Amino acid sequence: MPKFFSRTVMAGLSLVLAACGQSSISPSAATPETTGEVQTLSEFPIPTQAIAIAAPVEDVWAAFTTSEGYQAWASPFAVIDLRVNGTIEASYADDATVGDPANIVISILAYLPEQLLVLKTIQAPPDFASQDVLDRLVSVVEFESLEPNLTRVTISGVGYTDEDSPMREFFLQANAWSLGQLNAHLTEAASE
Repeated sequence: MPKFFSRTVMAGLSLVLAACGQSSISPSAATPETTGEVQTLSEFPIPTQAIAIAAPVEDVWAAFTTSEGYQAWASPFAVIDLRVNGTIEASYADDATVGDPANIVISILAYLPEQLLVLKTIQAPPDFASQDVLDRLVSVVEFESLEPNLTRVTISGVGYTDEDSPMREFFLQANAWSLGQLNAHLTEAASE
């Protein structure tokens, strides 16, 4: 795997390139049964993965939508401007700066606080994917409070074609890794 496929790329791009929309899975089948276990609910045409995290929805939301929260589990450098047409700019490099062409830049297309993020990658590291591919992929991250200290996070994506099978497979693995990192961070924070 190329060097730039670090935890930032896997976390940042997986959020963006991964998924959006409805799956053909019934709501009961889409419920993660085990806290902390990533479940792949659908692989194609809409890759969808979910995890139940033992943390309040506001903590999970903050981990995705604040610079400090994102840096704690996804990347050492992150600047988040949470608003419609705002951005998540991230990098695996500790010395990264805003505007670096090697950074990942994710546009926030829409959001509902503590419920939904709609994301699109507008800049990826050089040689990662063509702009045509990035332009048609959108991710939706859903946050659902199941109990006061239990939150389901679901990442779904649209825009993949049959020709995108290697990228789709990569992001199924990357999203599972990212959701696991998020769970580990929030579980550790809850035990402190």
